[in-house]
Amino acid sequence: MEMGISIDKNSYIGRHSPLQVSNGSRISIAKNCKIGPFFCVWTDTANVDQIFNGKDKLIPKKGDIYIGEGVWIGAHVVISPNVKVGANSIIGANSIVTKDVPENAIVGGIPAKIIRFKTIR
Repeated sequence: MEMGISIDKNSYIGRHSPLQVSNGSRISIAKNCKIGPFFCVWTDTANVDQIFNGKDKLIPKKGDIYIGEGVWIGAHVVISPNVKVGANSIIGANSIVTKDVPENAIVGGIPAKIIRFKTIR
């Protein structure tokens, strides 16, 4: 599997937006995506369901991130590893996305939840 970051045509990411890709992982952003500033994604992080002050090695949470065509993402959004954002979706500002987002969904919050689905597709 090829690792890296791919951003398709007519997509942009606002300033101050770190994208972190671990070995063997990918971040893919499809065409026509609008992503606000202070957007943060990483493909490798610590799994929260473990003891952090123990002597055991921490178990990572890893996975690719895919953002579908025509997605609009507000400012200060965080997307966790192993998440797919469906085409034509909206993620509200200041949200933390920990699970897949279906196509045409409008999501927001911490953690992000479906608010509603678009009526015009």
